[in-house]
Amino acid sequence: MTPPRGKTGERRELHGDALGAYLGIAAQPLLRLSKNGRSRLAVTRLTLADPIGYDRTEPSQPDEAYSLTYKLAPIERLELWDDGRPTQDCGIAAETAKMIDLSQPSQSRITGPFDSVHVYIAKSALDDLAAETGARVSDSLAMPSNEADPLLGQLCRLVMAAPPELETANPLFAEQIGLGILTYVAERCGGLRLPKTPASESGLAPWQERRALEIMQARLAAPITIADIARECRLSPSHFAKAFRRSTGLSPHEQLTRLRIEEAKTHLLGSALPLADIALICGFGDQSYFTRVFTRTVGTSPGAWRRAVRS
Repeated sequence: MTPPRGKTGERRELHGDALGAYLGIAAQPLLRLSKNGRSRLAVTRLTLADPIGYDRTEPSQPDEAYSLTYKLAPIERLELWDDGRPTQDCGIAAETAKMIDLSQPSQSRITGPFDSVHVYIAKSALDDLAAETGARVSDSLAMPSNEADPLLGQLCRLVMAAPPELETANPLFAEQIGLGILTYVAERCGGLRLPKTPASESGLAPWQERRALEIMQARLAAPITIADIARECRLSPSHFAKAFRRSTGLSPHEQLTRLRIEEAKTHLLGSALPLADIALICGFGDQSYFTRVFTRTVGTSPGAWRRAVRS
């Protein structure tokens, strides 16, 4: 049976459910970062269990973005066409990556099982990164086709291991992961070279560090992003994240998690609130995520910690 395909000429960003529908493959949206309604970076897992051949896709709608695919499992046969010209017809090994420029119509045909992580990167996101860092990114990203990329694999698995709806449950962490992927791709494939930071600017100024911690403490229960804090410190998000780690020894996400854990301990010790309520008050979103983070950080579950300190 031929799976459903996207309509020719239909304009949509190829990630998440839209990508799955276009390819006729099961899609699991993992992460989406956006700006003014436009996706900057999105991560999707694509899986196809049935070892059968699929029809050639319709040409994709041109988009000012890149498609970076990391193969979690080998592919029996993958055929690709760029603007109607065949560019690939071979089997693909696991743990390898390939970059496609979506500004030209592309098509594909898959034979055999498929398990990959797809990273959608808007060209505007690369422009923003270059502007923030004062660096330059090549006008065209380039990487060797189907080359092993262990670091990209680690980044993809980090996203896969994150809780569902990460950008809603923990936007600060989501933005850090996205910034890490974007910076890595820009450096490896686009020649991005960050300017050296003078020793006098190696970390946050005292007032910036105080302001960052004040904002985190005041907004434990509310969604917060690196951009929100960086704006208050008059820095770009990427500069702020690096300077914060140099000043505190922790990433912004790690510091926020530490503050939330300490706040949770206060409520566990001094109140009879249920764990679900404490999770919401401290910004963990739900009790299961709160329990996982608390246990990983403290070494025991919130309930067991409460019983131990009260006994």
